Amino acid sequence: MEIIAPEEWYTALDILEKEKGIAILLGATDTGKSTLAKFLIFNLCQRGVKVALVDADIGQSFLGPPATIGFSVFKSDPVWEVVLSPPEIFFVGSTTPEGHFQIHLKGVKRMVDKTVSSGAEVILVDTTGFILGEAGKELKRRKIDLLSPKFLIALQKDSEIEPLLELCQGNSPYEILRLPLSDQVKPRTMEGRRVYRINKFQDYFKHSVIQELTIENIQIEGEVLDPNGDILPTDWALKINGLLIGLKDSQDETLALGVIRNYFGEKKLLRVFTPLQDIQKVKTIQLSSLKVILLYEEERV
Repeated sequence: MEIIAPEEWYTALDILEKEKGIAILLGATDTGKSTLAKFLIFNLCQRGVKVALVDADIGQSFLGPPATIGFSVFKSDPVWEVVLSPPEIFFVGSTTPEGHFQIHLKGVKRMVDKTVSSGAEVILVDTTGFILGEAGKELKRRKIDLLSPKFLIALQKDSEIEPLLELCQGNSPYEILRLPLSDQVKPRTMEGRRVYRINKFQDYFKHSVIQELTIENIQIEGEVLDPNGDILPTDWALKINGLLIGLKDSQDETLALGVIRNYFGEKKLLRVFTPLQDIQKVKTIQLSSLKVILLYEEERV
């Protein structure tokens, strides 16, 4: 895989190969964080380093479908078509972390812990472009505090994320690596980003079937908001044809995503479009405020 990379990327590569540890990739939208992740993974594997990627960019997911956090561990040159379906995902239920800080941070921490347990020597955490403004800085600061990384790798066109980096400097336990953008990075339009999400949902649900689930003894988590921001009663939410949901087991692990097709309240019977084969493993349904409709376009309820 040929990625045209500036010299500074190779310097960061050498540092990660030598020092190992957790590295959080920071940058605004369209700065090439996923491109940098691919570059580092490919070259670290070439050098015999076991590397993991935690993809926390829930709006433009590289690993797995939108609204999820996925991870994969690499021991050799990756075959991207295979690893794009990660072994595990964590359902956040939104394509933006704004308003979903707690569950987003919970998912990132859980996936990073799994990669540590896997024995990965270098762990890359790809993040969203939600980085500007007070809310964006607060999310990244909390993520950094939670994960205790060894490196912050900052991609910026000029100095747009310096306000965040200034908060992180001083007597910090991590090293900040400031990198320029690759000439290979091409900005995505809003329409391009929407089409990307549609394609990711299409790929995820392409082998799905309708499953029937009796929810009498199933725990229901999460909230569905109407256009006015009011919380819908659970019975109403379950009747929303096209609602995206997470299907979880007794250990709070995401088994798969699903799309509600029908709900029969009298029978407590839910019909779900999902790639999950063993529907009986489901012990918890996590709601969201995203509808997946028609050609898997997503919209707010």
